[in-house]
Amino acid sequence: MYSDEQSVTVRAALTVSWLLWPDFVEEHGCVFLGRHSGSNPPPAGDTATGWESFVNHTHVFDEFANHASTFVSEEVVYNEQHPDFLSACELGQQIAKLWALKLKLDFPNAHFRVYYTQYDNPIVRFHKVRDDEPQWLSDEALQSAADPSFRNALIYDTSRINLPSCENSKSVH
Repeated sequence: MYSDEQSVTVRAALTVSWLLWPDFVEEHGCVFLGRHSGSNPPPAGDTATGWESFVNHTHVFDEFANHASTFVSEEVVYNEQHPDFLSACELGQQIAKLWALKLKLDFPNAHFRVYYTQYDNPIVRFHKVRDDEPQWLSDEALQSAADPSFRNALIYDTSRINLPSCENSKSVH
C-alpha cells in the first residue's frame, strides 16, 4: 500500500476521474466535454469539426501541478526530459484512449476521432466526424507531418473500436 505522503485523497481521485471518464453533452449539433456545457455554436467561418476540436482540447499541464514547467520571459517552457513531462505524455495518451471508449459508449451510432499530440505540452482533443467537413487531422496528414506538434501523435477512431456486447444480462457482474 502507499505511505501517507504518497496517498491521494478521495476528493482528488474523484476530480481526476472526471477528467479520465468525462461527461459529454450534445449542443448546437456539436459534442462537447460536459464541463463546456453551454458553449456557443460554431462561429461564422468555422466548421462544427473545427469548433469541437478547439473547444474540446485539453492541455494536460493545465489540469495538473507539475515540476516540468518554468517561466522564462513571461512564457511557460517545459523540460521534456523531466519525469513530470514524461508522465504527462503517458497520461495524455491514456486520456485519449479513455475518451474514445467513453464517446463510443455514449454515442454508439456516431463516429469520433480523439487525438493525442505532444509538442511543448501534451494535448488531448476530439471531434465528431462529419462526411461534409474535413477532419482536424487525417491519417494521411499525420503520416506526412513535419510539424513537431505531431511528434508521437496518436489518433483513436471510434469506428475502429469494437465494444463487447452482452447477450445474456445475467452474466453481467
